[in-house]
Amino acid sequence: MSAALLVSASPLLATTATAEPVPDYPALGAVFPLGDHSAPKAGYKELAPGVTYRVFTQGVAAGDVWTVWVRFDDGQEMTSAQSTATAHAEKLRTAGYADARVVPLNSPATADTYAQTFYGVHVGSYTTATEAQALQADLKGKGFADTRVLYTAETDPESRGPWQIRVITVRPDAQVDLRAEHGATVSGSETVRQLSATAGALAAVNGTEFDINSINNTHFMGHEGVPQGLYMKNNVLLGAANNGRTALLLNAAGGHRITEVKSRTWITAPDGSSREVDGINRVAGQILGCGGVGDDFRKTATTGNVPRLDPWRNGTCYDPNEIVVFRPEWGARTPAPAKEWTGAPVTEVVMNGNWDVLELRDAPGPIPPGGRVLQGIGKGREWLRTLKSGDRVVSHTSVTDMAGTPVTSSALSAFGGGTPALMRDGQVWLNPAANGMAHVACVLPAPATGCRPSGALTSRHPRTLAGISPQGHLMLVTIDGRNPAGSVGVTLPEAARVMEWLGARDAVGLGSGGDTTLMVDNTLYNRPWDQWTDTTPTERAMSNAVVVVKRP
Repeated sequence: MSAALLVSASPLLATTATAEPVPDYPALGAVFPLGDHSAPKAGYKELAPGVTYRVFTQGVAAGDVWTVWVRFDDGQEMTSAQSTATAHAEKLRTAGYADARVVPLNSPATADTYAQTFYGVHVGSYTTATEAQALQADLKGKGFADTRVLYTAETDPESRGPWQIRVITVRPDAQVDLRAEHGATVSGSETVRQLSATAGALAAVNGTEFDINSINNTHFMGHEGVPQGLYMKNNVLLGAANNGRTALLLNAAGGHRITEVKSRTWITAPDGSSREVDGINRVAGQILGCGGVGDDFRKTATTGNVPRLDPWRNGTCYDPNEIVVFRPEWGARTPAPAKEWTGAPVTEVVMNGNWDVLELRDAPGPIPPGGRVLQGIGKGREWLRTLKSGDRVVSHTSVTDMAGTPVTSSALSAFGGGTPALMRDGQVWLNPAANGMAHVACVLPAPATGCRPSGALTSRHPRTLAGISPQGHLMLVTIDGRNPAGSVGVTLPEAARVMEWLGARDAVGLGSGGDTTLMVDNTLYNRPWDQWTDTTPTERAMSNAVVVVKRP
């Protein structure tokens, strides 16, 4: 049964919520947190004993319009200086665009950022995207080339939706396994449909964010699907954490958890010397999302290279002195280092599964079945060249919470979050600075007054969310977005309130935007939408997925 049919055929269309033992339906009297707060229509289906699917629909498209967002001279869409926005709007009015207007966007205070109002400039109000696109072309002809077409539900806090929210809930006693699934290699990508089929999944949603081959990703490293940050399957670390970011931990020590995580890998040579490993299964010399170790830095136009070990979501850091370990899960061959270091000497140490050195080589090459390859550049290369054939290297890995307590277990699957934490201990609680989503100048730990926000909390997008109830139920939630007639998405504070409404104790987001995908019995249940102007769903190839698999 499709998700759309499930809504219309649902036996649960009453507007008053009812108490149920499975806490994926709001508690009696809970108020829907979006739009006009009226109770949503609801549909229900049991997928297996202890595993349920629900869909909630609410709101109508009313009052939102198509407009053109005109960026400032520095290429930014928002400024914290109202006077700058006012001057920009006046410049547009002088050019003949009489309805140019300043639009405030409020970023609320969080656990580690202070509240701030940003300002953008919009021109035009239309009922269709085509009309706004015509205005965009006219603006370009008059020298305002840096613009984009906007549907105002993306940022208007008064939008009345609509919204479509889908929830998979898994009870602790359900006879299913919850785990990670990736494609043939961790350096490639497959759709959630493909990953779900491979796993034989009852249900699946998209997992971590990743290095995507997109016009918007100007630092793409050539291997679509490499996870951004932490990724573990069967307790094997396949992607190092952007240290300090919030993560979803399935089957962790003590049960499912959502907490901030750090990982560390280091190696010891026969002479007793040790060296940090900078990365796992990624291109050497370039760190997606930052939050690494060693000599990492970010580039700036005004102050040159600035050291950075804090996370920076979707940002790029560089390090000329790295050792990266490649496992067979990466693929058949090691990649060349980042383009930033083209021409720099490379040394690779090829090892068997016991970490015995088989050979040293000076170029990327095959990864032996069951073995490892250590690739070094700069000072990392110098350290590797002290090894010789026959040496045994000892490897060490720890994955812990921020207090240093190990989170690993024999069946651990771990996914680095794509958002801040959304809830903690039953309360709405967001930590964007800890997750690299504050202003890039923020230095951790955040000051008591909070870091300057980045504006990341002000826009609605499709979201994939994970929550854990006080009873230990896991909730996998998708909220469609960027679809004016179907579902407009949510901001991160709105996502937190939805998870609170659903009864989560702790919550975090996974990949979002065009990533957001839900499969049930290998049937697409949601509507993945990449752009606001799209007219049909698009299933994007992903790095990995969270899968729910029936036990034999």
